[in-house]
Amino acid sequence: MVKKLLYTLIFCFIAATSTPQKCLCISGTKDKKNGIETVGGITESKDFYSLLIQKKIYYEDLSLEPEYYLFLHAASTFMFSDNMLNTKGKIELLLKDNSKLILENVRCLNDPLHIGVCIAFDVAVTKEQMETIAKNPIVVFSAFDILTTSFSERKQKRQQKIVNCLLNMD
Repeated sequence: MVKKLLYTLIFCFIAATSTPQKCLCISGTKDKKNGIETVGGITESKDFYSLLIQKKIYYEDLSLEPEYYLFLHAASTFMFSDNMLNTKGKIELLLKDNSKLILENVRCLNDPLHIGVCIAFDVAVTKEQMETIAKNPIVVFSAFDILTTSFSERKQKRQQKIVNCLLNMD
């Protein structure tokens, strides 16, 4: 009986004092030649489109601030025309608190994954915009007034986890 109680107390002590790895949802690569580390995480929309939330860190030059990006890859039966590829558009994000975040200078890409049936949107975001998404995740993602997708509650929580990991990593 004493052994069981002792083992229980030891287990409780270890559980209470250990810190679990909370950022298993992100991964990355280090480009040693250029001194850039790229990390990010992916979550899916209800339409099974992939939203990549990414951070670039310049570890060779710490005076440079990290850069943040959002990429949405969507299956599509059409490709963008050349004139659309050369223009910059906007993304409208409806957040959980019903506010809207408008992102300008969005690029659209044809088949960035080289699988023949994909279009993508990418945009640089500020740290402040990332902090906004950390507090109120993306519910609806609308790009160029031609593509709209939404995220379930579970995927919104995953967005928050990814963004918080990216914001809090050194």
